[in-house]
Amino acid sequence: MRIIALVSLICCFVWNSTRAFSTDPVIIKKNQQELMVAPQNLEVLEDLSNQLTIQDIVTGKHNQRFQGGFKDHPGVKKINTAYWIRFQVKFDKEAETRWLMEVLDAHISHIKAYIQFDNQLTKFDQAGYREIFTRRKYRHKNFLYEIPYTGDQLMTIYFYVKSDSFNPFFIKLHANNNFIYYALNEYHLLGIYYGILVIMAMYNLMLFVYVRERMYLYYVLYVLSCILVSYAEDGLGFQYIWYNVPIMNILVDKSVHMVFLVFFTIYARTFLKLKKNAPRTNRLLNLILLLFAGYFLLTAFFPIYSHAYTFALLIPFLLIYLAAARMYYKGNKAMTQFFLLGYSFTMVGLISLALRKNGVALFNIFYIYSLNIGLLVEVVFFSLALAYRLRLIKKEKELAQQQMIEHLQENEKIITQKVIERTEEIARQNQVIEEKNKELEQQAEEIKQMNEMLNKENQELQSNVKELTKARVLLRDVDFTEFSQIFPDEESCYKYLAELKWSEGFQCIRCEGQKFTKGQGHFARRCSKCGYNESATVNTIFHHSHIPIQKSFYMLFLVYANNGDITSTELSQILSMRQPTCWKFRKKILEKIKVNKNSDKHNHLDGWGRLILD
Repeated sequence: MRIIALVSLICCFVWNSTRAFSTDPVIIKKNQQELMVAPQNLEVLEDLSNQLTIQDIVTGKHNQRFQGGFKDHPGVKKINTAYWIRFQVKFDKEAETRWLMEVLDAHISHIKAYIQFDNQLTKFDQAGYREIFTRRKYRHKNFLYEIPYTGDQLMTIYFYVKSDSFNPFFIKLHANNNFIYYALNEYHLLGIYYGILVIMAMYNLMLFVYVRERMYLYYVLYVLSCILVSYAEDGLGFQYIWYNVPIMNILVDKSVHMVFLVFFTIYARTFLKLKKNAPRTNRLLNLILLLFAGYFLLTAFFPIYSHAYTFALLIPFLLIYLAAARMYYKGNKAMTQFFLLGYSFTMVGLISLALRKNGVALFNIFYIYSLNIGLLVEVVFFSLALAYRLRLIKKEKELAQQQMIEHLQENEKIITQKVIERTEEIARQNQVIEEKNKELEQQAEEIKQMNEMLNKENQELQSNVKELTKARVLLRDVDFTEFSQIFPDEESCYKYLAELKWSEGFQCIRCEGQKFTKGQGHFARRCSKCGYNESATVNTIFHHSHIPIQKSFYMLFLVYANNGDITSTELSQILSMRQPTCWKFRKKILEKIKVNKNSDKHNHLDGWGRLILD
């Protein structure tokens, strides 16, 4: 009887574990190097009591409390509340066996990971934005965990998350070899970003030493505050600087935006001369800075910090932006055009930052790094604005010198006339005039040299403008994000393929029957006469292709749009796929293009359609 009861208990446990999940598992397929865990694969339990343990979760007592079926990525909705996230993973046959799991938000305060497989529970070390960084096994700015290879059997992955900010649950799976390439590229681009900021700071620091104008020093301090904001947002500051002092994350998060606001306001007020050009805005900015300073001091002693504070931070930035726009429309375009161009990008980045801090999460590379992109573009444009301002100062000096020369020439005429009237003073006056002429010639030579230097700089600026114009034209190609708006998912691709393939009606390839029912597979059709199930990819260029249909469409578009003049290496970089896979499918496309060119048959389809259909 005990054996029967034990067997019954095990069967109930297995039955409950299979029924517990209302979502589909994540399937790692052959030749797949990375994949994002979709919202539909996640289930989330909100633990308001903050007392549930992993043993309470895996026993299945709280399965009914898990919620799934998300259309968008779920996330932390209530700060300092525990959340349990779970999903299942299954390996396809011949799939890569060594995988890593990455949690993409580095600002989660506390996170624990567990993997359950074959009645065994694997626990990983606790990590988080409030934990010591060097205790992590993988010292990456995000959270990384190894995934064991389980063959074709299901494993369940659990996450415990507790945070004091509105963090989304973005989880990505990487094959080990792919993750090395992905991580190196990410750090390489971030290194370029910080390198440009440091170069701009050093360049303007040297200008400050040379020109002795405080505005350049304010700009250097502003660039340094940009670096500090970026360090706080992307987690590199925690990784490389204060890795053993996690409390610094709290201090930096509370103060970095205030520091950024103060230095930007000082620089903008000096550059735009708000005290003279917009005195009301200048006084209002002083008042707002005092209010923010008071709020900052309060948060240093009392726990009243709220992420809604980031929306309030937008107020002074908007005031400065409106003041600059007003100066531009009043005719002061020379001083404000570069400022407005660069500042527009930063405003977009600041708005996206405020949205992220308050729980509006979008998994888009431009959305996530919008602040970095905005700050980088703004710093470049602000440097151009300072250079243009220096150029205006040079022009003003040249104008003053020209006026001085004209004044000297008028004096020369007066002296010459007086020499004729006063013959006794001719000798002395001639000597004076000769000395003045030598000075004028020396000044004229200096002016000539300065004009030559200015002409050379103008030619270089014109050449740079041409190069920038050419770059903007070359950047008009459709990227994968824009292409995804036309074909947002696999369903849209298969739907388009079915409509194109059977545009003149269905005809079975076996019995030529014309009646059909819905078949098995994406937009497949089953012949009502012989029962043959015909998929949408049969007799198309995508037949027997193991590449995701959306990327296959984009690769076909790239080869077709470039008339075949695109290499498999370029396709691999654009699509983040292996080069041999891109080479094989590109070869298939080129062969199809060649067949279409040599064919004498006329077809009502366009070149794109003829290329898809066999």
